[in-house]
Amino acid sequence: MSAQKGGNNVVVIAEDYADISQLVGDILRDEGYQVHSVSRGADVYSAVKKFLPIVLLLDLSMPDVPGNEVLQQLTRDPETDHVPVIIVSAYTDQLRRVPQVVGVVNKPFDINTLLDEVARVKAGEHKVA
Repeated sequence: MSAQKGGNNVVVIAEDYADISQLVGDILRDEGYQVHSVSRGADVYSAVKKFLPIVLLLDLSMPDVPGNEVLQQLTRDPETDHVPVIIVSAYTDQLRRVPQVVGVVNKPFDINTLLDEVARVKAGEHKVA
């Protein structure tokens, strides 16, 4: 798989609250992004590997597989270790930093702040080591 598989508009949302996922997804779609959402930690890695998004919006508090474990899975795979991650969580103090984390948005969040972070990543204003 090439890094361009997902194109330049794909965002994966990993959020276990359906209303938050739906809201963020709808707004991102209105902004022209293609959105794929997952609600379980166990599904995040496979979604990222399948879609190779421009960014993953990751909640740390996911059922079954916590966000920090998802980050470790992504970091260990050369096909996914370059995908930028924006943490969107109420528990950002629990974040174990890895090079893929290019932004942190605390819940509750302002949607414009989140959109600005996604736009920043799309514009290439991030660095994944």
